Amino acid sequence: MSSNVTIDLTKDMHKFLTSKSKEFKLSIEDTLKEILSQQINSRIDLGKGFYYDKVLKKVFDKKNMDSGLTKTQMNIFHTILNSQGTIIDVDTIKKNAWKDKNTSIFTLRNMIKQIRDKTYYGLIKSHSSRGYSAGF
Repeated sequence: MSSNVTIDLTKDMHKFLTSKSKEFKLSIEDTLKEILSQQINSRIDLGKGFYYDKVLKKVFDKKNMDSGLTKTQMNIFHTILNSQGTIIDVDTIKKNAWKDKNTSIFTLRNMIKQIRDKTYYGLIKSHSSRGYSAGF
């Protein structure tokens, strides 16, 4: 499915594409395709209209608004995201989120609740006495 598209570029845009074209050792057209492909592939669909942008390292809602996860909440989210669907035990999540601090299970549960409040409940699955996993 190929179609010809004409794009009016500013001088700065053209300069950028020319520079990237040399860097990638591709034509300007192929360079533009590569940049667009990287942008498209930088998103992970989390369901319910939410997505994670790997470049920006943020979670966005269906209106493309930052969900506002705090640093600790993002650490918890990344730990669960990187688990690739397996159950992550509570101690591993706590270690990754708070480093060496001795954090209670109640604090972790509260953080999971806050993540769910900012996104949606099913984003993170609870596994009684075992831990948490991604729900998307």
